[in-house]
Order: sequence, then structure tokens, then C-alpha cells
Amino acid sequence: MEGIEEDEPPGKTPFFRARNLERALKLKNLYIKFEGAGITGTQKDRISKLHVLKAREKGYDTISLATCGNYGASISYFANLYGMKSVVAVPEYYSGDRNDEIRGNGAEILEVQAKYEDLVEFMRDKSSSEAWYDSSPGSVNSEIDMEGYEAIAYEIVSQLGRSPGYVSVPLGNGTTLAGIFSGFEKMQRRGVIRKIPRFIGSSTPNGNPIVASWKRKDRKLTELEPSIIRETKASEPLVAYRSYDGQKALNALYRSNGMATYVSDDEMYRYSTLIEHFEMLSVLPASASSLAAVDHVINRKSEPKDIVVVLTGRNKTWTTQ
Repeated sequence: MEGIEEDEPPGKTPFFRARNLERALKLKNLYIKFEGAGITGTQKDRISKLHVLKAREKGYDTISLATCGNYGASISYFANLYGMKSVVAVPEYYSGDRNDEIRGNGAEILEVQAKYEDLVEFMRDKSSSEAWYDSSPGSVNSEIDMEGYEAIAYEIVSQLGRSPGYVSVPLGNGTTLAGIFSGFEKMQRRGVIRKIPRFIGSSTPNGNPIVASWKRKDRKLTELEPSIIRETKASEPLVAYRSYDGQKALNALYRSNGMATYVSDDEMYRYSTLIEHFEMLSVLPASASSLAAVDHVINRKSEPKDIVVVLTGRNKTWTTQ
């Protein structure tokens, strides 16, 4: 059995074999890594705490970011927990499902009429002029993001007991997939695992440059035209014309002999319903795209290999008791 070194972090989010979904989808050896069990319900908690602690250590009193909602809820929670101020910018025309929660965490919300990518650049400039710590994707502090998401790889190997054959991850900025891949790559270099899993990336046909570049067989990421982007309530966490860690994610797909696919809004809703019905987990539709992608691309006639589906966020109506 391939093992984890003693200094690796222990499992922090649930991991289990999804036997009911296996039967329903006629898949074998299907496992779920449920990042929605984090305190604010998304994988963003892994990096938010690190950013807030780094900001406090560096003497900042305010942390800022641009977000579609989930990251803002996470940063504002940890900022409040550690006695920091937070400023969260959201596109004015987005659903704003988590705005009340963000305000409840003591954050100042800036609603700006701009696309998400333009808002990231706006907050980068504003953070510099206001002397705020910028935690947005692609910021000078974003190296922390890789560290935070590498832990998911360590946990998967610890919880499964070996490296899986496939890992499926939703794609927006590409940061989560790139970070998980980096974790597997580091374990392989240290001899902890023999082989890196093949990565499957899922995103929306409403616009994502990582999937678009992969489908064109391009090795270099190409941004999309902003005019073709169509945000919907389901696709907000995934849609992008510029993916800030997209090149890293695209590299990971090629280096792992992986693949990427689009998942429609209707499919996101359908697979989130399947997950709730068969495994009693209420997840965001965008998160369920990772399961839909597996159902699309896995060859059921090939030799069975462990398939890990990373579900990145729970539905806001799901709460712990």
C-alpha cells in the first residue's frame, strides 16, 4: 500500500465510496471527496484561512478580494474569526446568493457593474492604493493557493490508501485542479506514490478558456473574448474568459494524460439531484459538474480504476446540526 509520510496533514474533509451512484451510473470504484463539508461549504476554506493568517502576520488590518460569492463568504468568515476587516467585491449582476452571509461576517461589500475578471483587476489596484492585503486569484499572494489545495491530494492518498486512477475536478480559474495535481506530483517526486492519476476537468460551455484550449489541443492557454461569456446562476463559479491559474491547470491535464469536457446547466442540476438522491449530499450544481464529466468520459469497458470525484461546494441550504 502506498502511504503518506507522517508530516502530511490528516484527512480534513469526508471521503467515501459512492456505491449507490456506482450502481445508478454503472461505474466501478467511484469515490467522493466532499469539500462542501468545510465550515463555509466550499474548498475555498483551505486557502482563505491561510490568506487571513498571512495577512495578519504581515501587519495588515484589511483583506480584500473579488468573488462570485463562495470565496467571499469564506474569506469574510476567517477575517471575522481572526479579528480582521474584509472588503469583498462582487459583480453587481451576479445572483448575490451569499451577500447577506458575507455582510453578516462583518465584510464591506462592493457591488460593481463589471465582469468578474475585470473586477479582479479593479480590486488589485484598489488593494494597492488602500494598503489592503489582496487575496484575489492571480495576486502577488496567490502562491498560497497551491499550498492549500495540495492538501486535498495528500488526503485522498491517505484516505484511499493509494493513488487513484482518476481525479475529477471542476474548472473555473483552474486553481483547485492545479493545486491538487501539484500535491500528487510532489508525492511522486518523494516516492510516496508511483503514478499520478489522470485528471478530468469539467466546466461550462458558457465559457472557460481551459476547456476551450484543451479541446483545440493547444498547449498554451488562450483567453476567450469577453463578449461570448454567458453567466448563469449555475455556471457563475465556472464561467470565465480569463482563468488566472488556467495555464497551470492546462499543463496538469496534459502532464497527467487527462481530459476536459463541458457540462451544461441542465446537466449540473441533474447530477446534483442524483448526488442528493443517492448519496444524501446537497451540492452546488457547478460542483456536480465533476461527476457529470466522469459519466461523460470514463470508458466503462476498460480495466476498473479508482475514480475520485471532488465535489467543491455544498448547496447553501445544506447545514450541519
